[in-house]
Amino acid sequence: MPPITAKVTWPAGASQPIVSPDPIVVPQGSGATVIHWTCGDGVSSLEISGLDSTVFTPSASNGMVNSFSTTDANRTPQTYDYNVGATRTGGGSTQFDPRIQNGG
Repeated sequence: MPPITAKVTWPAGASQPIVSPDPIVVPQGSGATVIHWTCGDGVSSLEISGLDSTVFTPSASNGMVNSFSTTDANRTPQTYDYNVGATRTGGGSTQFDPRIQNGG
């Protein structure tokens, strides 16, 4: 399966950024799948952490980066929470908790 791309954006006037899509859906039967996060409008850097290390390799971005990729083993249907940190282009940062939904 081709990589799944997720974009982290911070709309003007919003109190926090968003990840699109949320949840990230990894289809059933697709096997191991790469998930790739990128900075979108209003975001200068992002940080991904809190991924289950038995399912996602690597399980964290190890700090703020412009983009990050992980391989999702996608062995079992389950929904996973993870943490996203984002720095706003004009300054300021926050963290929030979107989801990944595996089809197995």
